[in-house]
Amino acid sequence: MILLVITIGAIVAIIVYFYIHQQRRKITGYTPYLEALIALLDHNDDVAMKKFKEAVRIDSDLIDAYIKLGDLYRKKGDISKAIQIHQSLTVRALLKKKVEKEVYYALVHDFLEVNRMNKAIAYLKEILKIDKNDTRARNMMLKIYEDMEDYSGCISVYEDRAFKPRDENRLAYYYTSLANNKLRTLAEGDDEGRKEIFNIFKKALKISPTSLTTHYNIANYFERHGDLKKAKEHYLKIVDHHPEHIFLIISQCEKVFFELGSFDKIISIYEDVLAQHPENFSVGFALADLYEKKNDIEATKDVYHRLAEKNPTTLLPRFSLLKFMIDDELIKNEIVEMEKTISNRQFKCQKCGYEIDTFVFMCPKCHAIESFLPYL
Repeated sequence: MILLVITIGAIVAIIVYFYIHQQRRKITGYTPYLEALIALLDHNDDVAMKKFKEAVRIDSDLIDAYIKLGDLYRKKGDISKAIQIHQSLTVRALLKKKVEKEVYYALVHDFLEVNRMNKAIAYLKEILKIDKNDTRARNMMLKIYEDMEDYSGCISVYEDRAFKPRDENRLAYYYTSLANNKLRTLAEGDDEGRKEIFNIFKKALKISPTSLTTHYNIANYFERHGDLKKAKEHYLKIVDHHPEHIFLIISQCEKVFFELGSFDKIISIYEDVLAQHPENFSVGFALADLYEKKNDIEATKDVYHRLAEKNPTTLLPRFSLLKFMIDDELIKNEIVEMEKTISNRQFKCQKCGYEIDTFVFMCPKCHAIESFLPYL
């Protein structure tokens, strides 16, 4: 009898235990958390925010719910609330490394949203302390330094052994841009500073001997300081290695050749480039302009015909030919004015298609180097 009572009591106790345990499981934050995730998938941010709040009220250990709740505040423009939520998670003890990284990434995005670049970099550095091989953190840090035009920072990130793969041309761009930044703040008569800057240029060339950015800026440097022979040398490097970018140096190159008494060589240079790259309308138009100034009309027309043949979707070469087919000076002058309007060039990034009016060496959108080419 006593054994039966004990057995029944044990069974009752087990039933009560499982009943209470089941009830507790029902009262967890997982149900509203899952509902919040579903709301996010449905792009219903208001419901998602409400459910995340409910989830963390029930279970304060749901770290991902806190992260996503803060993200929603950021999305709504309440950055201070997002930062408050995400920073509160950084003092939590015993967070798993993966979770800790996600908290820091959330803070990186918070501070980027309000353009506090240095704070974003600080949290990216915390991520790299947790995981030195985190490629995402390194790439983000590099792009932030690029946006800040902090090329010392770019170099420190890019030259780190953990950064792979590396492009020598990009590194040369960083060193060249660093030299240019120093040039802008160089005091007059600071010979030591000038020497340091020139050594940075030389280092950039050592890293990438054919760098477009470096040759262009060194040529400009020498031209500004009256060393036209050195300037010419670097301009010719661009002609040899980057014929598609000759449009950058046409006016400077012609000026340097003229002052050195070798202007006649420009035509043969342009002819050689156009023969190898017949679609290069920048060189073609420059060549046609020189022939026209020499009053060699047949040679001018020949260049326009070649350009029209190799650039069938571009109307300007055909349009330029019209002025040689008309005798009326008023109409000719009108064509010249229209020609100027049509010839306004824009530049397109060959990596992402982003378009701009003024050439830059780095794409503001995809951060590609030396990727812009002109189009009509």
